[in-house]
Amino acid sequence: MMGNFIPAFKNKSWLPGILISSALFTFAWGYLVYTGNVSSIWPLFGISNQLLAACGLIVCTTMLIRLNRGKYALCTAIPGVVMAIITFWASYLQIFTIYLPHGQYLLAALAALAIVLMFIVFVNAFIKWFHLMKMKTEKVDSYGEVVKELVER
Repeated sequence: MMGNFIPAFKNKSWLPGILISSALFTFAWGYLVYTGNVSSIWPLFGISNQLLAACGLIVCTTMLIRLNRGKYALCTAIPGVVMAIITFWASYLQIFTIYLPHGQYLLAALAALAIVLMFIVFVNAFIKWFHLMKMKTEKVDSYGEVVKELVER
């Protein structure tokens, strides 16, 4: 992300960038551990892990629809959507019943940020699904497969 503002950070072998990034993330982790304990941070990892799994299922659904395999899309869409809803609800409960009452505002903000960012990803994926499902044109990709939309490299 810092490479968007400081071009030298785009070079993954630039030693100062490696050291600065490592120091920032180590400090952030250390700060969370110092201001709380692992049991207060652990639920945040659970939220992140479940949202990542749901995101993987949603992205897989998008690719299935794009590759004209819509009949298989429900196998990943239903678990992905259910998992996202349950995780959003659990995150809401975590924020308002554990983090905020105990004054853990940083953890509450991080959990809320994860929810908001994943919600944006999911809404954009759903919009893409409806766009792809309405698409009638089919193309042949470089492997000879009939797909709804070619993925550009």
